[in-house]
Amino acid sequence: MDLKALRAGARLLLEDGSAVEVVQPSADGVSVRVRYVDSPFSPELVGSEADCTDYEITTETNEGGDDTPVKLV
Repeated sequence: MDLKALRAGARLLLEDGSAVEVVQPSADGVSVRVRYVDSPFSPELVGSEADCTDYEITTETNEGGDDTPVKLV
């Protein structure tokens, strides 16, 4: 996945089931800064920020609040 193509506000699903929102697009293409929106197994993460790599991201969801999965290439 091309992390440089992700824009601020994009919603992503991570391999641990967490839902995150891109805070800062990737400048280097290695990681992207995200904010946790939901984390079913670690609720204390909600609201916190982290850097995620493409290995952790499973799906990008549609923008505008529609969480229908979009296949990443």
